[in-house]
Amino acid sequence: MTTPAPPPPPSPGGGQTLTVNKDNVLEVRKVILAAAEEAQQKLRDLMPSLVVSAPGEDEVSATSAAVWTANLVGNQDSHYARLQQYVDNVIDLGRQLEEAAKQYGYTDEEIVASFNVQQGQM
Repeated sequence: MTTPAPPPPPSPGGGQTLTVNKDNVLEVRKVILAAAEEAQQKLRDLMPSLVVSAPGEDEVSATSAAVWTANLVGNQDSHYARLQQYVDNVIDLGRQLEEAAKQYGYTDEEIVASFNVQQGQM
């Protein structure tokens, strides 16, 4: 049993466009990082419920449960890992917006004050 392949990446121009400028870069960063932080917490909370318990004590039940658990949370290409990669990509976008804010002349203090990422959380 294998995990289905992820959907193909969007074609160029197929995604949403976000215009960032000096006036909105900190607000955009705040929204992006808040969404990523919330998604990451939801994923952490969801993880235990994705572990499949064997419905019986027979070998088929144990093997099936192990395979399902691996597909949902255990494998490198599990559904959980794919969702986490998406969240990581959103966090990276927040870091890119931080760099953009610096280029627009904002100080580190102003950037941190706009949204302080929970230490150790992201």
